[in-house]
Amino acid sequence: MRNIKIGIVGSGGMARNHLSRLSSLETAKVVAISSRNEQTGKQLATESAATFISDWNQLVEQDDIDAVVICTHNNSHGEIAIAALQADKHVFVEYPLANSVDEGEMVLHLAKTRGRVLRVSHPEVVSNTHAALKQKASELGDLLFTSFVRLTPGRGARPEILFNLLVSGIPAHFFVYHIYPIVDMFGDAKWVHGGASYEGLTDSGQYERFVNTITVEFKQGGIGQWSWTGGIVINTAEQHERYVLTEGTLSDDGNGWRCSTPREVTDLTIPNTRQPSIQELWISEIQNSAQHEPCLVDAEVALSAIRISLATAESIEENRQIKL
Repeated sequence: MRNIKIGIVGSGGMARNHLSRLSSLETAKVVAISSRNEQTGKQLATESAATFISDWNQLVEQDDIDAVVICTHNNSHGEIAIAALQADKHVFVEYPLANSVDEGEMVLHLAKTRGRVLRVSHPEVVSNTHAALKQKASELGDLLFTSFVRLTPGRGARPEILFNLLVSGIPAHFFVYHIYPIVDMFGDAKWVHGGASYEGLTDSGQYERFVNTITVEFKQGGIGQWSWTGGIVINTAEQHERYVLTEGTLSDDGNGWRCSTPREVTDLTIPNTRQPSIQELWISEIQNSAQHEPCLVDAEVALSAIRISLATAESIEENRQIKL
């Protein structure tokens, strides 16, 4: 099989991560790097023996590029994905899928109509833990309630871009990877209600501390809640998750998943099956795309996830429940 020739848009930490993963595959070759930061872009291109192209529009139009990896700031994901798909390129995009539902819908539409492989970087598709949770939840009856709580200390070494509403969106949108797995398990939301507060918020969108909450009702039944609090005084990050179903509860306080039923409490069994990386999966799907129609189920879940995160922003702004 011939190598899939890839262009990467972006030159930060995620670009390096994708470059490393793709470079380890015999069937993929990164041939071009584009970045608005010329210094880091040229450095990454030199290290990978790739061509540096300053304008990403030129990169996605290159005839010798089969596929594009997008790892830029959140506010440009949808625009670049649309342009790449219009140029008949396969696309791998970092989450969130897009910064508007219209952009996300256009990305899905183009992938479907042009027969291109679209992958969003949500790792659940290759996660043994997520597969085990999804299977066990299906055995425990109907959803009653699910909750997610994340407490994060001060900024530390995290990138400043996280605490910026104009670039990253509200925390629920930046942390959409916490929404995705629950939507994948329990389906779309019927309505969304969000709340948020920010300390030190400036006209440029930056802030020092935040609280962001979401409450949803799922179309298939059950209530879901997510809460994020960041920049707070706490020694280490904490995360708590619950899936409460009619026949049992799945819970994780940071020490692994446990399953409670009327009969017993047990650790959730996680298979030790070797899974491909999500980059490997994407490349193999590209290689098979001529014989098999690309599967877009996971991209559709990614779209459903940003429907919730973006509706949360609307709910906060208008101080009302948003129906989906």
